[in-house]
Amino acid sequence: MRWIREHKGLTAFLSTFLAICIILSVSYLSAGSNSAVGNLIQRGTAIVAKPLASAKNGVTDSARGIFRFKSVIDENETLREENDRLQQELIQSVLQQRELQELRELSNVLNHDSVLGIKNVMAANIIELDGSNWFNIFTIDKGAESGIEKGDIVVDGTALIGRIIEVDTGSSKVTAIIDESSKVSFEVLRDLSIMGIVQGDGTGNLSGFTFNGDAGVVEGDELLTSGIGIYEAGIIIGTVTAVSYNDDTQLKTIVVEPSVKFNSLKKVAVIL
Repeated sequence: MRWIREHKGLTAFLSTFLAICIILSVSYLSAGSNSAVGNLIQRGTAIVAKPLASAKNGVTDSARGIFRFKSVIDENETLREENDRLQQELIQSVLQQRELQELRELSNVLNHDSVLGIKNVMAANIIELDGSNWFNIFTIDKGAESGIEKGDIVVDGTALIGRIIEVDTGSSKVTAIIDESSKVSFEVLRDLSIMGIVQGDGTGNLSGFTFNGDAGVVEGDELLTSGIGIYEAGIIIGTVTAVSYNDDTQLKTIVVEPSVKFNSLKKVAVIL
């Protein structure tokens, strides 16, 4: 009782609130949901229930979204793995095709015995370059144990690469015709009477001149080794890409694109 006297305001409020709740409850139970009080209670309940239902639906939708997102992630990961696998298969296929092409080109040498006078051929892999973007000087993985000797001719298919300049056990060094120190005597396939000399120009091509200033060499002419000097006759050198006349020497000068792709060599053949 003492507490009630000390808290008269709060006691009056609680009593009034409790009375209202009792009245509303009795009215609802006696009059049903169609009464004014019942309708009021229903509206109040609906107001409270609606956000709760929305929250529930939101949670459900979020859960569904999370599962869908995880499913997409899993599917993307599967597709990525499949794409990686296909790329690796494609790379392996390309490498195998390239390997077969290189071996096929090297095997062509064996079909030109009458032209090159080949007695024996040794296939080899390039294992080292000597400081050049172009294959001016490089090392192969075959040496004296394979019968290779200094001066042996090195070819790619039927096209001229260069010659052996050093021989060791298990390796040999090759100087290519595109090196500026190399000189090759040539003749024109279209007209074997047209002869001259070419050498490396430092850019991966060859440049040179004809012995006769009146020679009818033209762009597109294919050059072969003439047999004069260290190289046997009949080996393909390259194709003439430019022709001009030098007034000082009174000779025709030429630029030649080698038949060998010197920036992508991997395998060679040594004529023993």
